[in-house]
Order: sequence, then C-alpha cells, then structure tokens
Amino acid sequence: MLKKSFYLILTVIAILALNTFAIGSEIDGWIKGEECWVTKTPGAEATIVGVIMRKSAVTVTDIGNGWLKIVFAPVRNPKNGKSVDCADCYIKKNNFTTLLPSKW
Repeated sequence: MLKKSFYLILTVIAILALNTFAIGSEIDGWIKGEECWVTKTPGAEATIVGVIMRKSAVTVTDIGNGWLKIVFAPVRNPKNGKSVDCADCYIKKNNFTTLLPSKW
C-alpha cells in the first residue's frame, strides 16, 4: 500500500512539472539589435518576411537551436513599412534579450 502511494505521488509530481514547462514557455523581452529579421521558417536559408526594430517589445517561445517563435511582435514589411501578420514567424535568439532597455 505504501509503495502504491509513493508511485502515485511521484506520478502527480511528474505531471505537474511537465505542465509547468508547457504553460511557462512564453518569454517577454526586447529586440536588442538595430534590426531583427523575421523569417517564415527557422533556419539559415529561410525567406525574410519582415523586420522588427530595436527596443521593440516582443513575446516569443524558445524552440531551440538558436531560434525563437514569435507569439507577439510589431513586425513590419522592410520595403514599405506596413504591418505584417507573423503569427507563425521566427527570429534568431541572439537578437533578443530579457534585460530592460534602460539597462543596456
């Protein structure tokens, strides 16, 4: 009986830990480079679809391999400056920081 209770508690802890990672995956921060190129797919050969200017506030999800998926960002067309819908776009992680711009 004690052994079953122990396994049940361990299972509950594991489920809670996994849910915490899934829920807390969004990261708020800022663009630190002069311009941050936005791509439709993560990768060096990806097509550029927009740009985010320096110090812009963004919300992203870290997908690994040095890339972040955009949740929210003020993406602009680099040719005409108009807003671009980039719900499933990506930026390179080295263009992003969680450090407040006033601390740069």
